[in-house]
Amino acid sequence: MREIYYEPKADEKHLLIHPETGRKDQSNTGLFERGILCAHCDNILGRFEDFAFQMLKRLRAVRIGRKIGTNSYINEGTYPFSVAMADEFVRFACGVLWKYSSVPPDEPFHIDIGECRLLFENICFHGAVIPEGVDVFIERDLFSFAAFSDPAQVYYYCSPSIGRRGNQTSHNLSWFSVGGFTIYVKLNQPGISDFAPEECWMRGRQNCFFNVDTRSIEANSGVLDSIRRTRDDLAKLNKGIQAK
Repeated sequence: MREIYYEPKADEKHLLIHPETGRKDQSNTGLFERGILCAHCDNILGRFEDFAFQMLKRLRAVRIGRKIGTNSYINEGTYPFSVAMADEFVRFACGVLWKYSSVPPDEPFHIDIGECRLLFENICFHGAVIPEGVDVFIERDLFSFAAFSDPAQVYYYCSPSIGRRGNQTSHNLSWFSVGGFTIYVKLNQPGISDFAPEECWMRGRQNCFFNVDTRSIEANSGVLDSIRRTRDDLAKLNKGIQAK
């Protein structure tokens, strides 16, 4: 499922897109599932979300290339950044995956993360120690970089996927996209997956790196079709978007 929205946390207007069925739902606040979180836990996850969104907003400003007309020139590699509490971001990512694993299995955005569901619940909501098998790295979403230059333009959120990623040392990962980045989460497995440079894994660090790789364009390339098919709908919700 893809969620496309305009001016997040301000005048929010969303379209929830289900590519498999073509279904489109309008919403003022985005995806919301009743009965999953109590008020206390919702506040905990909200605190981690605020931390994550502020961090990603800062990192979006890092220059990773340049755009001339419709062409983008990307400097691939790893980019350093400092964060006081990287584990807060790890807890945010665990909370997102816990939430999507807690919706009813017949919902199109449900994910099955097995025993990690309870583990991630304890990490996010109960302050449990983050084990070595759980880690996170972030990769700049180059499709977002190429498509949108103004932070107030259309954003999109892609709900989590699961798969095995890596070369010599592959692991089961889950990933989702928000705020111009794709967040990859290691699903409680030992060792370091070589799907990302070793310095990009964030658990327990203050001096971190995010990854820039042209492969990220493929991860969310389907968003382009969703935006094209919903442009007229978005224009009805937001005057800043031009209809076809």
